[in-house]
Amino acid sequence: MNTGNPFSTAGRPRLTALALALALPALVSAATDSPEDSPQATSASVYADAIGSAHFERSAIKVEQGYTVESGNLYTRDGDTGSLVVVRSPDGSVTAIVNSPDKRGLLTVNAQGKSKFTEEPVVDAQENDVVESNEPMGVDSTIAAEHRYVDALFAYAAYTLGKLESDAVGYALAQTETVNLSLRNSRISDVSLRLAAVAVFGDSNKVLDTSSEGLDNWQSLLSPYRTLFKTDINAAIAGGEGANGRANRPGYTSVNVWWSPTTFAHEMGHNAGGRHCLEQDGVNFNFGHDNGKTKTNLCYGSRAFYYSTPDVLDAYGLPLGNAQTANMARVWRENTARLTGYNPELPGLRVLLVSPSGAQSEASTTLAIPLVIPAGGIHVGVVALSRDIGPTELITESAARETMLTVPLYNAAYNQVPVKLRASRRRGNCTTAMNVAVSCSPYDKLDFNIEYKASDNPALPVGYYNGLLKLKAKSPDSNWSMPINIVISARK
Repeated sequence: MNTGNPFSTAGRPRLTALALALALPALVSAATDSPEDSPQATSASVYADAIGSAHFERSAIKVEQGYTVESGNLYTRDGDTGSLVVVRSPDGSVTAIVNSPDKRGLLTVNAQGKSKFTEEPVVDAQENDVVESNEPMGVDSTIAAEHRYVDALFAYAAYTLGKLESDAVGYALAQTETVNLSLRNSRISDVSLRLAAVAVFGDSNKVLDTSSEGLDNWQSLLSPYRTLFKTDINAAIAGGEGANGRANRPGYTSVNVWWSPTTFAHEMGHNAGGRHCLEQDGVNFNFGHDNGKTKTNLCYGSRAFYYSTPDVLDAYGLPLGNAQTANMARVWRENTARLTGYNPELPGLRVLLVSPSGAQSEASTTLAIPLVIPAGGIHVGVVALSRDIGPTELITESAARETMLTVPLYNAAYNQVPVKLRASRRRGNCTTAMNVAVSCSPYDKLDFNIEYKASDNPALPVGYYNGLLKLKAKSPDSNWSMPINIVISARK
């Protein structure tokens, strides 16, 4: 069961959505306890054309995996409502999901400022997009003492990632936030999704689309990775024709087309155990809701980022659910233990290292390691858990500014292949090999850097390599240590 440690966002207050008829306050949750490290909102000019005259009321902002994630609702002069999710990457590129009654789709802005809007077609066709599973529906409605997290593994076909024109982590964070915004809007405050892993897969002879066969193939493909990464749900991103998405109901796997970014919140509702608006039977309560003015996530057509609930009114004063026939808020509460309990959470810190699409495959990421003064000591370094991977002991000094690691990753056939990575430790203006513990200013924050370069792996066959690298931060001054989990998807 995933309860604590929301990675880089620990200790932030949870935000509760107001009724749809009210404007949400622009609340900000800090990225760290340090004011200078608080997340800065993305300039409104980046998405101004995409939202038109609508006013964006931000309800949450945080830094996750080094990305700034913002979300909230849109309000128009006519009283209509919509939603906006904005994710800004460390290089300044932006991925945004616009969901309003008259316009919805994916906005991408690269680091050079070039923008593209891919409009999502409104699909009113009543297609069955679920595969019934043998998973038991939850009945536990106990309110947890701690906020719980559904850890998500996002998986991409290489072809899809190339079409997306957004980096894999940014798009996954945006999709995750569409569900979290829906939960907050619906006053479901004790559970949220968390991006825990990203994996990319090259060409395959298997069908990896949104068909029922594709859903089964994705679930089989991701089964060992889900176990490896200790994630709860699979969210596959595909391309091609056919349904916008498909999911097990109830279950833990969905597949969604990249050009329909509002679909994931719909399919995640099926994973929770929900049914479509039009299927309401007057007996059960696990349905979406269409009140004639507003459609919730489990409807077809133009839908709002809400899960059905009788406790929230829309802009017209109409309830967004019914306690007897449409109460997905109750479904989420009763299935929280199931959705968060598929795998035990990986202890410690987690960071993602993912090769971008395009010509360049090099990737790097930085993990801030919490200081342990005074309990742990002022000196900290990072070691491997096996000598086959890298150094397992701390040292006081080294002429080297980085450490070469040999990491076993999995190829397309799920065979382990050694891949070279570079790691270093930075404190203040000083960069050293990762296992140096004593040198550098001991009171500056400690950053751990990990980098993949194709040039370090000249004999590696072309393809994607996915896996998990486990390291440990420790101090020579005490018995303190902190596990570090690096989820890797590298491309040669």
